Amino acid sequence: MEKFHLAASKAKSTLKEGDRVRVKKCPGTKRTITFSHFDGPWIVSKSGINDYSPTQVDLVNGEPVNFNS
Repeated sequence: MEKFHLAASKAKSTLKEGDRVRVKKCPGTKRTITFSHFDGPWIVSKSGINDYSPTQVDLVNGEPVNFNS
């Protein structure tokens, strides 16, 4: 759980509204979303889906990122 909250903290200091974020979702598929805001530690897309984990983000605006380290 600590890893999740650390990743959320890093993501919150990095992501800005409108950023294009690639994130892995169950069952392991990757999708690109437009970042809107946070719902607690969860990333919310422009379409309103709020269950994207900051630990599963690997690209922001086409640039590699790792919020887990």
